[in-house]
Amino acid sequence: MKKILIITILILSFCFTAYANEWKNKNKWKISCGVIDKESLIVNGKSKKYSKNEFKLVDVVFKLDKGEVGSCPTDKKPAGGYPYSGRQEITHKLPIGHTIFETDITIEGAPSARSTIFQIHDGRNSGAPPSWIGVDGGWKIIQKFPKGECSQENCKMLEFITLETSKTYRFKAEIDYQKKAKFLSVKYYLDDKFILHHYDVPLLTKKTDGPYGPTKPYIKIGIYRIGDTGTTKYTYKNLVIKNKKKSSFKKVNTSQGATKFFVVVSRKSDPSVQFRFEDELKGKARTQALKKCFTAGHDDCEVSLIGTTK
Repeated sequence: MKKILIITILILSFCFTAYANEWKNKNKWKISCGVIDKESLIVNGKSKKYSKNEFKLVDVVFKLDKGEVGSCPTDKKPAGGYPYSGRQEITHKLPIGHTIFETDITIEGAPSARSTIFQIHDGRNSGAPPSWIGVDGGWKIIQKFPKGECSQENCKMLEFITLETSKTYRFKAEIDYQKKAKFLSVKYYLDDKFILHHYDVPLLTKKTDGPYGPTKPYIKIGIYRIGDTGTTKYTYKNLVIKNKKKSSFKKVNTSQGATKFFVVVSRKSDPSVQFRFEDELKGKARTQALKKCFTAGHDDCEVSLIGTTK
């Protein structure tokens, strides 16, 4: 009986490992906020009306004319020194495990002071999301992450590239999201060139709201811009999202011998009051840095920086 039980456990373990290593296609999208007009969101060749229902896609085109304001409540408010934000986006729930997002992307029209092409959100109501990549007013690739939540080494642009309008590029984002870890890592590629990495970016641990429920990270694509100068169109073709539960994501070591993690904890009311701790384990460094702050008698302690030391 014991032999049968052991064999059964081994078979089940093998089956689970095989399943975890198997790529699964994902394709369930939602419209973010609303639709500006019949030309602003074209899905699989047809105009898309606003609906809360999920939909599948292969190709999607986003188009905004000068002066068009997004449908999210914050879009009507000043941002980045400009009176409003333009927006036409769609979202997809971020699966747990190893996810690859790929698409052929073409940008046409007039530039904006800043515009995103790909984002990963954790539902936070203000500030930069955990990771986004976009273009500036000269079509140069730019990136962003929450201030103080990623070290310069862990969130780093590797190639400085300026896009050409009307030229098609193969864009790829490789994402590792392990729910229990409360962190995510992303590698970005353009035409198979590794251009940017965001490693171990913290997700908010408190409850946040989003289109897929509290503390459920999600992907966003489309146009989100400020400082528009004219009509802009982004075309995403041959779009694929695939995922497998078991991560094979491997961090590229660019720290040249860094062996320890450091965590800096600051007071919310006075960021100049800081507590630092280093350890080979990131989790331990974070716990001990917070402990030092609380032990000092403060009740408004928060992680302000995580990085590595040589």
